[in-house]
Amino acid sequence: MKTYSKIAITLTLLLMMVNPLRASELVVITSTDNVEELNLDDVSRIFLGKVNSYPSGEEVIPLNLDPADPSFAEFSRIVLKKSPSQLKAYWAKRIFTGRGKPPRTISTVAELRELVASDKRYLSYLDKNDVNHRVRWIIELKQ
Repeated sequence: MKTYSKIAITLTLLLMMVNPLRASELVVITSTDNVEELNLDDVSRIFLGKVNSYPSGEEVIPLNLDPADPSFAEFSRIVLKKSPSQLKAYWAKRIFTGRGKPPRTISTVAELRELVASDKRYLSYLDKNDVNHRVRWIIELKQ
């Protein structure tokens, strides 16, 4: 009987560990008032500071989640093709040469979502499960 208990406890612990390791499903979001359509390259260029407007010419303001948030690293890897440390070095060089500054960092998902909903110029990313009716997603990021 003890063996079955140990196996049951081990399986339970393994199942509990698998759920947090689930990869998030990120989406690029903007305000519901924004009608812009973007592709992955557009988003990358915006978040790397290479362009500061939507394809229509309207101003765009990219917003990042806190670097401690796992979505930040995932977004950097999928869209920007950089690790967080590579991204930090990229922005240090751009700042030093006077060629831009990194996107503003927002500390919480709730604050980010509310800010994006408040102005059509904002562009960001969230886990698909954190999107509500006040923002719309324009791209679903595949692993």
